[in-house]
Amino acid sequence: MLKRALALSIVVVGCQDGVQTESLPEVSAETIERHLRTLSADRYGGRSPGTEGGDAAARYIADRFQEAGLEPVGGSYFQAVPIIGSTPDPATASVTFSGPGGVVRPTYLDEFVLSSGNPEAEAASGEGELVFVGYGITAPEADWDDFGTDVSGKYLLILVNDPPASEAEPDLFGGRAMTYYGRWTYKYEEAARQGALGAFIVHTTEAAGYPWGVVRGGWSGEQFALPPAGGADPVPLQGWLSYEATERILEAGGHDLGSLFEQASSRDFRAIPTGITVAASVASAIRTVETMNVVGLLPGATRPDEVVTITSHYDHLGIGEPLDGDSIFNGAYDNASGTALMMAVADAFTEVAPAPDRSVLFIATAAEEQGLLGAAWYVQSPLFPLSQTVAEINVDGANLWGETDDLSVLGAERNGLGAFARARAAEMDMVLVPDAEPEKGIFFRSDHFPFAKAGVPALYINHGDNYRGKPEGWGTQRRADYTANRYHGPKDEYAEEFVYDGAVQHGNVVFRIALDIARSEAWPNWNSDSEFRAARDAMRPGG
Repeated sequence: MLKRALALSIVVVGCQDGVQTESLPEVSAETIERHLRTLSADRYGGRSPGTEGGDAAARYIADRFQEAGLEPVGGSYFQAVPIIGSTPDPATASVTFSGPGGVVRPTYLDEFVLSSGNPEAEAASGEGELVFVGYGITAPEADWDDFGTDVSGKYLLILVNDPPASEAEPDLFGGRAMTYYGRWTYKYEEAARQGALGAFIVHTTEAAGYPWGVVRGGWSGEQFALPPAGGADPVPLQGWLSYEATERILEAGGHDLGSLFEQASSRDFRAIPTGITVAASVASAIRTVETMNVVGLLPGATRPDEVVTITSHYDHLGIGEPLDGDSIFNGAYDNASGTALMMAVADAFTEVAPAPDRSVLFIATAAEEQGLLGAAWYVQSPLFPLSQTVAEINVDGANLWGETDDLSVLGAERNGLGAFARARAAEMDMVLVPDAEPEKGIFFRSDHFPFAKAGVPALYINHGDNYRGKPEGWGTQRRADYTANRYHGPKDEYAEEFVYDGAVQHGNVVFRIALDIARSEAWPNWNSDSEFRAARDAMRPGG
């Protein structure tokens, strides 16, 4: 068995049962750099699910788990994830909006994207009236209902994000922070529950948190879904519209988009029929493929049936539309870097002696970019019972720009795991700060979320933005530049200017937080006012 020597550091370990001084391994900068460079290389073709590059990346990670000394689960380092791939045929993607003021035919990819909501459908089409449903939310606990009328068989026009807070209700739908009601995934789920024929989400960069190019890139190639698992049938036709195209469409029905935005912000708003008829169709090539979550287990020394999961997705978007001649979406930061960091954390865990009391399961998840599919499949078919899963820790993007004075841990304010995070951040001279961009709903957009939704207390440990030795605002500017120019595009690739002291800092705090939880006897829960508390209480009655 190949084992890599790790540097040791003397640390003060903060835990619920006291404080002790011990030598702990540190994650290796060289390991993070090596795995990042490898996984983001062109030969892996952007690690899309169902491709040789994606499968090769999974095999690479499994080999490294084995070399580190992690054990397979059920005799394998792989958990098969069945997914259905659907590739829209650009020649068949068509939508026409006909109103009293004329006919509008937006341009595919430049102004609209469209796909079948049923992953098994080779063709989807239909005609119906367009109904503006504001934010498309039904939330009885907030006394909010955007419908109030039967919209079955209709096309819905929906605004992304949540209704804005007001002076009278500053905490409406989380205030500045997006809730799950604001996520585009929720919009389609609610459209399905309402029996809609189709649903179009209106894009704005500010509300969505990313430019139209991200929508175009994500919806122009093959899209994946898990096999239908019961519940409401998916909405048959799903799409996005650019803001400019939506303005023209509504004008054809005698409506003003700005005015409708205003109306939708009111609690009294109800769905508005537009008098516009929609005819839409798209044909898709369908294939069923098997991708893989990669799993490696460090068995617990005394309570191996109690499990801490650590996740990071290894997939990216594969090969897409060329930009400056480059069509490979390498996904270096997103998320070869996070996977590399998780692998370095796994190495550190194998050097801890004695092993922690609880088991630690490392999961390199598949198909995150397609809707958190690998994590969702694990939650549907867990290798260890969710009732015995103490905590979930997720990493999506390692710090490649230097050490920070701050640390962003999403979920720390929502559950008892926050105490572990605060203790370790303070020990490492970092201040725990809130989500820098709560309006983007990042908490609902990475692989910890399926665990959280099922009731497992979860943290998404992101790095900070206050970089040591850099001027104020430098980190915010760097993040904005990444979102505008590299996120989900071919330019997110390995760069020689990456530095790894911040990644080491990031990895060490992930390692130490997870280690504290794995050593603890506590069973942290969601806060009493959390939307996830009921699910946890149902699986673990009495706490």
